[in-house]
Amino acid sequence: MSLKLIRPRYGTFSGGIDLPDEKDATLESPITPIEHLSHLYVPLAPVHTTPAKPIVSIGQRVHQGEKIAQSSGDGQVDIFAPVAGRVSKFCQVILPVNTPASLCQNRDEYIIGWRVSPAIELVDLDEFEPFPSTSSTYDWLAADDISLCERIAEGGLITFNQRTVALANYISAARNAGVDTLIANVMENTPYITSDHRILTERGLEVIGGLSIIARAMKVSNVILAVDHRRTDSYRQAIAPSRLHGIRTIALANKYPIGSTAIIIRVLTRRRVRAEGEGLEVGVAVVDAATCLATYRWVVFGEVPAARVVTVSGPAVKNPANLLIPFGAEVGEVFASAGAEPDCVTIHGSVMTGNEIIKCTTPTGESIPAVVSASTNALLAMDQQSASDDVTPTPCIRCGWCSDSCPFRLNVAALNDDFELGRINSAKRRGCMYCIDCGICSYICPARLPLARRIKLLKLAIVEETARR
Repeated sequence: MSLKLIRPRYGTFSGGIDLPDEKDATLESPITPIEHLSHLYVPLAPVHTTPAKPIVSIGQRVHQGEKIAQSSGDGQVDIFAPVAGRVSKFCQVILPVNTPASLCQNRDEYIIGWRVSPAIELVDLDEFEPFPSTSSTYDWLAADDISLCERIAEGGLITFNQRTVALANYISAARNAGVDTLIANVMENTPYITSDHRILTERGLEVIGGLSIIARAMKVSNVILAVDHRRTDSYRQAIAPSRLHGIRTIALANKYPIGSTAIIIRVLTRRRVRAEGEGLEVGVAVVDAATCLATYRWVVFGEVPAARVVTVSGPAVKNPANLLIPFGAEVGEVFASAGAEPDCVTIHGSVMTGNEIIKCTTPTGESIPAVVSASTNALLAMDQQSASDDVTPTPCIRCGWCSDSCPFRLNVAALNDDFELGRINSAKRRGCMYCIDCGICSYICPARLPLARRIKLLKLAIVEETARR
């Protein structure tokens, strides 16, 4: 028997497509801590700004949850040891770029999709203790909004969505912007990924608690939990407490890219967001289930953010699962533990908008590993055939599929002409900056044109042209 959720006239927007689900392998897979990690490379710049400063020395033994780097300010957060271990060396890792074109200061990083962060390597690791059984150390229900903001700032919390920022800064910006609506977005509408679904299914009470804490810190009373209408029976843990906290639970139809921040805000509030905006400019803040869970665990139990739930799946994975993985785990080691096939194509994030994991080295030839960070909701291993881009593009046939399916109704074919002819101003007039990088145009193009990449480059060119004026 399905739960009866509030279902007003929501769930429609122009364009969009129905993607294959491909979630059966992990939809009912419970959250399981990863085992047998040999080392961690803990990033010192989880937020794309000035790195935190190490306060440990090589050879020092650290405990799980111990502070190992001090925030340098500038929007950065303190860094804590995800697992007890010994400091082996200071090194580098690569993390996905989550900065929009208008804020990106490094052209190469934006194009490649990865950035380099300093890190601390931990070895001789103790067993990772997930969700330790602790008693409440803080009565958040009795705390005022200022006290909650201070408590959140102390915990090194960041947003766990694709655009990672310090949570305390995000809350402060929301307060300053006069935000009146907070949305918890649990619309996982891309293939394979089920990490937020499992978080809400298994730890729904804590997710609702974290969402309520964030709402109180932001001084927001209109709070919405948006979920996939097909999964409502799994979220019984969250329904009753959401009502107690005055949170509306809304079930939405699953049409890609409903999970995009700009689209879900438009669907739920009818407010139009700039593609590179975050909703604050129209009075809406958006968080995800993982951020809510981490907020609750820190504020109530004093458990610093040390890990996140990651869906490890794809056609080339023998043992797909939803794994609780400490920050800094090397993605190669994670794939090996899941039985990924050799020479497969590995992707960080979704198959539509994620980054292919690349090999990166220092000038001296030392490998720079990609690691799990707060924005790692999925690691996907695709076989060569399903991931192959070895198809020669042909000229545009003017079928119009790209424009028909674009959620912002952009004239994608004309933007492709602008790219090929170098018409930057024309692309700007056509609304190129409203593109949300959903990847539908490339996915659906019968001519196999790399339309999404071309529009991304057009956006960067527009930003650079504007800066020169």
